[in-house]
Amino acid sequence: MMQQQKPVIIIGAGVSGLSAAKRLKEAGVPIMLLEGRDRLGGRAHTVDIAGNQASWVELGPFWIEDHLTNPAYHLLKDIGVQVHQHDIGPSTVRIYDQRSARWLGWASTLWAFIKLGWSFSRFGKLRPNTATFNNLGERIDAVLGKRPKREHLYLFKIFSESLSGGSTDDTHKNQLSDDLWEFTNHDEKSQVLIAGGFRLLVELLRDSLSDDEVALNQTVSRISIQQDTPAQAPVQLETADGNSFEGSHVIVTVPLGVLKAGTITFDPPLPTSKQDVIERIGFGSVEKVVMTFKNSFWRRNPKKQDHFFSIPDPIASHGSFFDVSMSSGAGPGSPTSPCLASVFGPPKAAWVAENPEAAVEEALSELQRMFPDTYEPPVATAASNWTTSPFSGGCYPYTSVDTQPGDFIKFAEPTHDGRVLFAGDTCAVGVGLGYVEGAMAAGERAADVIIATRDAPLDAPL
Repeated sequence: MMQQQKPVIIIGAGVSGLSAAKRLKEAGVPIMLLEGRDRLGGRAHTVDIAGNQASWVELGPFWIEDHLTNPAYHLLKDIGVQVHQHDIGPSTVRIYDQRSARWLGWASTLWAFIKLGWSFSRFGKLRPNTATFNNLGERIDAVLGKRPKREHLYLFKIFSESLSGGSTDDTHKNQLSDDLWEFTNHDEKSQVLIAGGFRLLVELLRDSLSDDEVALNQTVSRISIQQDTPAQAPVQLETADGNSFEGSHVIVTVPLGVLKAGTITFDPPLPTSKQDVIERIGFGSVEKVVMTFKNSFWRRNPKKQDHFFSIPDPIASHGSFFDVSMSSGAGPGSPTSPCLASVFGPPKAAWVAENPEAAVEEALSELQRMFPDTYEPPVATAASNWTTSPFSGGCYPYTSVDTQPGDFIKFAEPTHDGRVLFAGDTCAVGVGLGYVEGAMAAGERAADVIIATRDAPLDAPL
């Protein structure tokens, strides 16, 4: 009976850990949620850049895909959260080429997006001739030909690398296939921004928990599973500061980058098959520089969203600027500010994380170059550092050239006779890989496993 009262310990208070905690608590299962940072949300991190409640911008996930069928959207809709359409295409995006120092015409921009969409739709199906390619980069090169237009190659780069964080040279040639992997690809029928940001989702999930069920600044360093010792709690955790926690089970929701770094010791060690999967799945780097201004000097129409891409020379997966002004208010009907977010994919993302001030200066210099007559200095800026943070070690999981079909199922499987469970955005089984709703589903799935078996004998395998 004593062991049955031990809580389920959840490591990581991102949306996956919060979702698991919420599901368990609703079922009457005691929980303890541990987070290494001094805040909740993990990589879902919305910041009020200027501190004026009118410049809320995402440093982590940007938007909700296919929102009408997305569980994250419906949770927020139920509490009256407002969303804004976030269209990315030839009607809302302008392209500037740094080499020629000019803006592309509308026809060239339209054709670049048409070619991108057509090619990605072909990549969504397995084809026999893909066996001749070693990675996604080679497959893209074959589609574009020997001398592709700069804007064509650039769009492929940013939409391949800045969404997953993996270089196309290290990305599996069939990552975009709907027929091979356990995860699903979005229909991309819609993309919406949340007015006030993903912080509202974090707060919603947090509201179900009491203060004594959440502990911040707790960096877990060791997970020990007690075997054949009925007098002790099955799960014992130690933190870097010397704190200890006991539980019946542990749900590990830390990002894949943390597991790759090996900063958490498992005793007994993780099975070799699990460790192999951790090594094979890729974990990429994406960083952002976010800015707020007094005026929307980049807009052609003051009332319409206006994104723009600046093609670097040589071509790389950075230079994209997204107009996120409409969602920068604290909530529905709240005042907003002109805001931009510049996204950096690999390899530049690592540089941004290590040199945030220089990254901000580079982004502002590029804005001055593109808008010499209307540019104005920012009111405030910020930059992300997911790549260098010990609590993430990167940003998004992706299928590396070594990833095998079935690896995401194996990653999600419990270990240590069911005492150690895994969740997070890498547990992408039947959901989108690296997306918020996938992380939520993984947390709920791990919780459901415990709920379904909590009345089983404590010494029985789960």
